[in-house]
Amino acid sequence: MITNMYPIRGAWNKVHSENWEEAMVSGNGEQGVMVFGNPEKETIIGNHSRLYLAQGTNQQLPNMAPYLEKLRNIIHEQGYEAAQAFFYEKAQELGYQGLTMSDPFHPAFHLYIESDIKDVTNYSRSVNFETGEIIVKFQDGNDVLHNRNTFVSRADNVIVHTIQNDARDVCCRLEIEDYKHSLIDHQREIRHDKISLNNVYVKTGDGYRVEMRIEAPEGNVSINNNILSVEHAQEIILLIKIDTCQSDEVGAAIEGSDFQLLQPSYELLLMRHKKIHAEIFNRVTLQLANVEERKKSIEELIDETKRTHQIPLALIEKLYDSGRYMFICSAGELSPNLQGIWTGTFEPAWSGDYTFDTNVQLSIASALSCNLVEGIHGFFRLIKEFIPEFRENAKLYYGSRGIMASAHSSNTGKHFHWNEEWPLQFWTCGAGWLGHWFYQYYLHTGDTEFLESEAIPYLKECALFYEDFLIEDSQGTYHFTPSYSAENGCGDNSTQDIAVAKEVLRNLIEGHKELGIDSPEIVKWTKMLEKLPDYMINDEGVLKEWITEEKAENYNHRHFSHLYPIFQSREFTAETKPELWAASKKAFDKRLEAWLRNPDADTSSTHGRMHAALCATQFNKKELVYEILQMMIKNDSMYSTLMTSHYNNKDVFNVDGNGAIPQIINEMIVDGRPGRITLLQALPVQIPQGMLSGVSLAKQIKVEEFKWDINRGEATIKILSAIHQEVFLDIPLFPKATVTCLSSSDAWQEQGKWKLQLFANNMTTITITL
Repeated sequence: MITNMYPIRGAWNKVHSENWEEAMVSGNGEQGVMVFGNPEKETIIGNHSRLYLAQGTNQQLPNMAPYLEKLRNIIHEQGYEAAQAFFYEKAQELGYQGLTMSDPFHPAFHLYIESDIKDVTNYSRSVNFETGEIIVKFQDGNDVLHNRNTFVSRADNVIVHTIQNDARDVCCRLEIEDYKHSLIDHQREIRHDKISLNNVYVKTGDGYRVEMRIEAPEGNVSINNNILSVEHAQEIILLIKIDTCQSDEVGAAIEGSDFQLLQPSYELLLMRHKKIHAEIFNRVTLQLANVEERKKSIEELIDETKRTHQIPLALIEKLYDSGRYMFICSAGELSPNLQGIWTGTFEPAWSGDYTFDTNVQLSIASALSCNLVEGIHGFFRLIKEFIPEFRENAKLYYGSRGIMASAHSSNTGKHFHWNEEWPLQFWTCGAGWLGHWFYQYYLHTGDTEFLESEAIPYLKECALFYEDFLIEDSQGTYHFTPSYSAENGCGDNSTQDIAVAKEVLRNLIEGHKELGIDSPEIVKWTKMLEKLPDYMINDEGVLKEWITEEKAENYNHRHFSHLYPIFQSREFTAETKPELWAASKKAFDKRLEAWLRNPDADTSSTHGRMHAALCATQFNKKELVYEILQMMIKNDSMYSTLMTSHYNNKDVFNVDGNGAIPQIINEMIVDGRPGRITLLQALPVQIPQGMLSGVSLAKQIKVEEFKWDINRGEATIKILSAIHQEVFLDIPLFPKATVTCLSSSDAWQEQGKWKLQLFANNMTTITITL
């Protein structure tokens, strides 16, 4: 009987998959790998974070700046429909080719491993989130045990795959797919000990290379019709490297690198990799279930959820871990795109690109709170590479200095993705929204060098755009014209436009104060803040999505853009702005009724559910948080590997849900903003006890450990602050909670809440009676 070591921190399935969306995945932030298929024909797909197929669409943007005043006059006199038609027609006259998808993300290679194995039993496939290792196990009709193991090394930057069995007698055929694509000049060389691929993008002359070392000790290797056959090897080890190259490098082998010198020892290479990967993964830990529950297959856990209407605690843990795993594997060189770092097709939905009107932001939502700083560096690198084109967008569309982000990007940050139906060229808050993470990085790390050299210069570019783009009315109040609330329509002064501008300006002012810089620009930014329009509440007491009387609300929509002050910038609270808080809550309730819980909603959408859950944590809606997680599982909005899909019924591989779920779980258990730590603010009753450790909060606070037991009315938190500071301790669902024991800190009650004095680098332990 085959024995399986199921990963405690991981996912495993009882059956194989037949499509790439259900593949087990791994990655090191630059290269990715997908493994799927049955034992007779297994498929390995290689991926690289920078492989976007050049389509020849990187044309000159139309210079629309001279027509901005006329556009605004048409908006004022005839409305947005006429304005959109004018803008689109004029752009086409200037050579704009219409809504253009970004260059699509594509695979590096498809490798097929065929064998004559029959009568497979005791099959399992797994991925260990803690190590990044994919393991396929099964038993053949002769009772021989087989293992196929795969990982992507963080130590050596190489994909490693091994084929083994207990008889030490491996026979199989290796076939590399000969890509037939009109936009790729694909060449391959197959030898007994290696396969080399050279791929040139026809439109640019750049490309990528793949080199695959084949180690088959004691085996007989032959080549027939470009299929490499291995007979009676003790094992097979494949070492694979994907490398992008400029036009003058195409055709050259990956020589002179450590890749050529690597010892073909799976165990040694795995040990080197695990040490790095495991340290990153284990920085935070969520413990809710016992070991036996964690051993269950994903099929069992999902079936249990659907059958009992209760999410097994082990599955909540695994959702938390799989989200962090996605980010660890996908981020580093750049940031996760719509599909993380994985694809099996040359035609992914929305090009598998960086979609900046919500998806990228969700994919990185938990990076800072989960201490995944290496990955967030990739995000900063990505945005910096796009800045020259973001400047071009601002200049040519609106005659403005500074930057304007595109809605979709891959090989370029130029904004081509718009037309009359999708007027995303009117969506101007994207760059500022991306700036949220620049300042949050400083708040979490205290890195003043980053604040001065990276965050503030970026935010200044955002502010420059606002200086030139915003117009004043007769009262001196700014107007955002044109304005667009992501994918939900046009109208002056979208609430998100205002909210993002406020956050940009406030972070600039606060950042200068943190650095002790007394700049005259602070006065300018303060005046700009004062000129921004106030948020508007309609006759139903609902926060409006557009700050204008003329524009009606559309509650049946998947985007929650107008609730940016709640789920993202944390601009106000029930205490600081009670009227706005109440109106925001009503706006949220309207979305729940008209969209989230409406069977006839505009569409199912994982990103919409994620923003709803992030709002729910702030509104202390603990039942709703749990309900949304149930929706994801019951509606099959995730695959058997726990990678998420964009729609219900496993439709469109898309990882923004993975990126957001750990943040949602962190926020429902322990959350923070400067000056405040909030505990158990949206903890579902189904999770009465547990432990969360390692979470990072703003202002350089690390939650070393937080334990809670609702049934016993107890909680204990250990906090380490890198700086001296005072913080309120808020436990909103338990208003009678008291601090009963405290070490290495001072505590007192103020404004009806407990306040703590935290001392730099001193561990503070707090025991709380709930």
